[in-house]
Amino acid sequence: MSGSGRLAAVAAALLFVLMGGCARKIGDKCSISTDCSVNGDRICDTAQPGGYCTVQGCDPDSCPDGAVCVEWRFEPSRTTSTYCMERCRGGCSRGGYECVADDDPRLESGGTSLARVTDLGGRRDAKFCAAVAGVTAASSMSLVPTQSSPFDASVPQ
Repeated sequence: MSGSGRLAAVAAALLFVLMGGCARKIGDKCSISTDCSVNGDRICDTAQPGGYCTVQGCDPDSCPDGAVCVEWRFEPSRTTSTYCMERCRGGCSRGGYECVADDDPRLESGGTSLARVTDLGGRRDAKFCAAVAGVTAASSMSLVPTQSSPFDASVPQ
């Protein structure tokens, strides 16, 4: 390989490494889904304050490092949706978000819990970052990440 060929290969490798380091994490702010991933494996939930990079439709233990799979509106089961949420231990990296456990009373509506971590093992009791500041029971449904189709045919319009 010539000197210029080696230089081009090194530059390409460096660019690849640098671009990988710029990938957004679960919970990062966003405006559109490509802010979160150009590969289409993450979406931007724009209903959350400042947008929220997430994976919709996660399975237990399937979220990227630093995230947990949270099931929202699990009763009745037909309303269930799952999203990867940023895992936290004491605080969240973004303003307007709080580190909560799935049994936090601010994640309830009418005495029914709206969220639960579905991961198994040690991550089962993990906390996650959610926009809960100033939430009342009447408005708590706005916490729930949006689905790609917000229309629910079971609810008369």
